[in-house]
Amino acid sequence: MNTQPDARNIHALQAELLVDVLSTQKALFINGISEYALIELLKKAPYKLFDEDALRDPLMLFKTHFILFHALYQLKQYWIEQNEGVLEIHALGIKLNNFDESVPAHSNDEQAVTALQNHDALAEYYLDWGNFEETDRKTVDTLLNAFWQRMSGGCNSRHDQEDISTSHTVLGLSEGEPVTLVQLKHVYKRRLQSAHPDKGGTQQEAQSVIHAYQVLSRYYSSK
Repeated sequence: MNTQPDARNIHALQAELLVDVLSTQKALFINGISEYALIELLKKAPYKLFDEDALRDPLMLFKTHFILFHALYQLKQYWIEQNEGVLEIHALGIKLNNFDESVPAHSNDEQAVTALQNHDALAEYYLDWGNFEETDRKTVDTLLNAFWQRMSGGCNSRHDQEDISTSHTVLGLSEGEPVTLVQLKHVYKRRLQSAHPDKGGTQQEAQSVIHAYQVLSRYYSSK
């Protein structure tokens, strides 16, 4: 049975994985990083969430930028809710600030909470997938299909088979009992919750869980 998600949902999957990956990189954002440097990082192993040509074509660059900023604004809201700080998001610099650095000194507690919870115009723009889909459909399909090919690439080599076995172990799954993508995602989220640095785990443990999910997503999607 083909369980591959359609193109309409692939960009949402990519953004969701981005949020999971970026949420383990708190130290990176405390120090601050540019959008360009962050995209370059996410193009490389072990992430490989963007194509090598993600920054070459103007329209492809826009799509990459939109997906990344969508994930960053989701992450910003998550960190506010977790009292971790406020993620300042700009192309030239993305930085996690303390609350007192992001709220005017004269604000009272109620004003501060309101200011942090309200979406600004840019957040509303990037969190609306309709704005992503308004651009050229052919280019959108090219981007999403390229992402899916990375997620569902062949798994026939001995190295890939070993990776599949290891990934089952990391997520606590049995290779002899196939799971649906919905079940896989549920197991992944539960494992990531305990492995996440914010929940007592480590960045390395969280990345292992994320990688295992990527491997098994493409494995079970090809079934």
